[in-house]
Amino acid sequence: MANVSRSGATQSNKNILRVHRIKVFVQRYPGKFGSDDERATGDKVEYTVYVDGKFSQSGNLEVDGSVEVFIPGGKKAELEVLGTKYEIEPIIALEPHDTLKGVQRRLRLMGYFRSDIDDKWDGEFDQAVINFQADHGLDPNGEALAALTCDKIKSEFGE
Repeated sequence: MANVSRSGATQSNKNILRVHRIKVFVQRYPGKFGSDDERATGDKVEYTVYVDGKFSQSGNLEVDGSVEVFIPGGKKAELEVLGTKYEIEPIIALEPHDTLKGVQRRLRLMGYFRSDIDDKWDGEFDQAVINFQADHGLDPNGEALAALTCDKIKSEFGE
């Protein structure tokens, strides 16, 4: 948060500007396996950010393939990189890690699940769960809400 000042140097108001600072990683493939060098796109890749369809910021990705995106409160942004546009919508709090939506959200953020967070169990969600379980040494049984799976998602992703 930052205080917003008026045009005069001695005048200030009580408005507060809320900005979400989000670090986005653009990777060659999802997940945590492989080294950063193997997954990262490098620092020669250009990006552009739009907020409400208007230019906001641009530059090159960091060496690890990351970029910090600044989004005003209540707004969505669009990150354009490598010819693809990604919508970014800040959320204030995640769903509990042991609920269907919570598992969907975390698997999506880790790159396993691509569909909407809709609280529906379908084939793509099943496959995402099985892939996550297999990658993390769990029995790939597709039981997304089993304690072992939820605990592993929590330990890998965090709260």
